[in-house]
Amino acid sequence: MAWCYPKNWWTMLDTPYKAQVDLLIKILPIIDEEKVFALKGGTAINLFIRDLPRLSVDIDLTYLPFDDRKTALQTITSSLRKIRGRIHRAILNSTVNEVAQKDGTVAKLTVQTEEAQIKIEVNTIMRGHLFEPERYALSGAVQDAFEQFAEITVVSTAELFGGKICAALDRQHPRDLFDVHFLLQNEELTENIKYGFISALLSHNRPIHELLSPNLLDQREAFEQQFVGMTNAPFTYDDFEITRNQLIEEIQKILTDEDMVFLISFAEGEPKWSFFPYEKLKKLPAIQWKLQNIQHLIKANPEKNAVQKKALLDKLAENN
Repeated sequence: MAWCYPKNWWTMLDTPYKAQVDLLIKILPIIDEEKVFALKGGTAINLFIRDLPRLSVDIDLTYLPFDDRKTALQTITSSLRKIRGRIHRAILNSTVNEVAQKDGTVAKLTVQTEEAQIKIEVNTIMRGHLFEPERYALSGAVQDAFEQFAEITVVSTAELFGGKICAALDRQHPRDLFDVHFLLQNEELTENIKYGFISALLSHNRPIHELLSPNLLDQREAFEQQFVGMTNAPFTYDDFEITRNQLIEEIQKILTDEDMVFLISFAEGEPKWSFFPYEKLKKLPAIQWKLQNIQHLIKANPEKNAVQKKALLDKLAENN
């Protein structure tokens, strides 16, 4: 899936994001020492899978083990504190702050130097993994541009891009749609990526139909203020809107009758697990959490659940 760019193409861009990426790359080997984590999100896609079509300045991590919640939160906290200490020792004049959740769990660090600031964040709900993670080195373009090397564990391609698709439908941020653009235009929306998407879809805190048929947001301000200057490939706001519409259409096309039966059964609180090919799905904490919420809603507010189910049925009926 790599994209190839001229050697040292980075010198063609004048952007304040460069210092952030440089700091991020220095921190990645420190994070890699904690084997409970795998990299996901835009940094994994653009610095490891692809040859840097855009910059990414955040480190998003998945906690891989299938531990119970208490053990997982304790391990996440202790692992991030180890990372914090290593960053202090390895990067001179760095300030590393913990960001604690209400229960005291440390799931986020902010790292600041005189030149840059980045964040490191672990999703405490979407833990575990559907497919085996993989090892990647920084892409050739990144190594050339920053004259650094790093290797790290990355979530599976299926979950990486499946999660990215879900984020693109949810946030509709230009960065997410940019990443999806190349997947749709030049790569392949594989069956396993579809399953990775379904896993992310069912793990999300929003109702299923809201992601399959999202209200389209005006993202011009985000495009200008949070996207322009981060890419080495042309991508206009028109491209953003075209990609968003294409993504919604592609998702409708790839969902089979079996997929739709499974989604409906999940929304009813009684999943037909046999309609999903990977048994590990039911073990994912986020899936269990979402299913419990649906079952609670059915008992506490059956009218609201009925409205959501009808919206899902109406949406899936458009596929036929």
